[in-house]
Amino acid sequence: MSRLAAPRSEPEASGAWTTYIWASLAGLLVPVIVGLVGLIAVLLDSKGFVGNQVRLGTHLSIFLPEPFTAQRPLVQLAQLVGITFVVACLFSLAVWLHRRDADSKARNVTKSLHRKVLQQSLRRAEIEGAAAQYVRAEQLIGTHLPAIQKGLSMWYRAVPRSVLMLVGCVAVALLVNVWLALLAVVSGIMLWQLYQRLRYRKGDEIANWEVPRSRRRMAEIVGQAPLLARLQTQGLADRSFESELDSLYRRLTAEESRSGQLWPLLFLATSVAVAVLLLGLGANLLIGDSGLSVPSALVLGLALGGAIVSADRLAKLSFQLKESEPSSDAIYLYLQRSDDVAPSEQRVGLAGLRDSVRIDDVTLKDSTGKAILRNLSLQLTPKSFVALLGTETVSTRALTELIMGFGRPTEGQVSIDGIPLLDVHPQALARNVMWVEPSGPLWDGTIAENIRGGDEDINNRDLVEVLESLNVYEQLQRLSEGLNTYVTVGDSLLSPEITFAIGIARAILHKPAVVIAMEPPPPAEHLPDDPSLAGLKRLAESGALVVVLPRRLQTLRSADRVVLLNGPRIAGEGKHAELLSNSDLYRHLNYLLFNPYRHQK
Repeated sequence: MSRLAAPRSEPEASGAWTTYIWASLAGLLVPVIVGLVGLIAVLLDSKGFVGNQVRLGTHLSIFLPEPFTAQRPLVQLAQLVGITFVVACLFSLAVWLHRRDADSKARNVTKSLHRKVLQQSLRRAEIEGAAAQYVRAEQLIGTHLPAIQKGLSMWYRAVPRSVLMLVGCVAVALLVNVWLALLAVVSGIMLWQLYQRLRYRKGDEIANWEVPRSRRRMAEIVGQAPLLARLQTQGLADRSFESELDSLYRRLTAEESRSGQLWPLLFLATSVAVAVLLLGLGANLLIGDSGLSVPSALVLGLALGGAIVSADRLAKLSFQLKESEPSSDAIYLYLQRSDDVAPSEQRVGLAGLRDSVRIDDVTLKDSTGKAILRNLSLQLTPKSFVALLGTETVSTRALTELIMGFGRPTEGQVSIDGIPLLDVHPQALARNVMWVEPSGPLWDGTIAENIRGGDEDINNRDLVEVLESLNVYEQLQRLSEGLNTYVTVGDSLLSPEITFAIGIARAILHKPAVVIAMEPPPPAEHLPDDPSLAGLKRLAESGALVVVLPRRLQTLRSADRVVLLNGPRIAGEGKHAELLSNSDLYRHLNYLLFNPYRHQK
């Protein structure tokens, strides 16, 4: 059984010793409660204790103090019931405290792993690219970490509590009657194995995959049937649908037949096991001389019931661990440190952009080996406004990520002022390269805090002037708290136009050497002037390199230079008018992206 050893070795997994006390207490109190119930049964059966020793089976004897046995039976009963109730309350308290501690420990471990995923995503982005981290994080945080938390919680709740409960209850059952206890344990194991064999047969996984596939295929045929009817296919859709329908119901019939046999066979097997146990119990009660009585039989039954409950919990734990272990492997494989990136202390700083950003013969491939960029060379200088337009969004986005220091080329090199980008300290890149997109991007905080970006030296006058130049100040002031309005990631309170302007305002105030912007789609109404575009041009005029992924024709017309990509390769460079004259591909892209009459034909 895999035991989530890696998550349990995290520093947050080391809990207080009281956790193990509550777990041990909860596991050991169940056999004690079983013994107390047995004493109550003996008292009721014999209407009083005779002597100081009470036998509850072949080898199980409980010694009672003489002052207790000297009391009247009713007083004895009241005291036993009171003691049993107190023990039951202590058991409930121990279970509650242990469950609370187990859940808290599992929660602390997974919270720590969440933070480690965030930190590792920053490191991995330098090799794999920033966009790839979203896909990985979505799977890790949405699927794997919850599975680890559930597995850890079940582990801490079952170990050692359920183990001690199982051992204690089996020990009590063996002391009552060895042969009946062994017979019950062997019968239970055989029934469990029979259930597993009947429920999980070879080919079940294939059937579980084929049934949904058949349903999807039938839905596709229904959607295609009207179109196929226009192609004079002479019943092709009907025949395909009928074939899938027959195949689906053959599988469903086989599944229903197997399910129909499962419970009758299990019931029959259980009946046989119970009958054998009852015969053995009856032989001991009626003709045996082993000291087994009705109270002893009650203790035996309760002990076996406790053993079954604890065994069931351990079986569920085993199943959950099988589900959680692949998630643990995925998390720790992601968190595994790589030597491909130099440690931060070995990297250099960056004092702005003086010469150029050079991309020399760069090839970048995805995880399948497909080229995203191939043999791409480009030189980008400060005080320029560059638009990147391509046939594939992934290629233009990958190129901007490379400039930001995310992703490692398979071949070639990206450098700033002759310094390889991978040798530049991440904090130096953060100060000199800024990303702007339709979401800002915003983080949780006030609008003013989002624009300042932690720089308290930016005064209110400069902030207001920039927002006024971008034509969004009045709109922001109309909000409930003005610039002090609290916004969150993905907030729908602000339109993409406003959040994009907030990102540009942040760039204007911080004056980074390189600004990379992804434009939002154009608004429904035509604007003769675009304040956001004017803000980007203002950044370029002030000395920055501005690289834009354009969504508007006006941006292409305003660009000092347009870089055209056809798939992974550069297909042309120049001003908008030049490319319109010289490139069929560029004219076609302009028609597809910006012709307002294309969708009306």
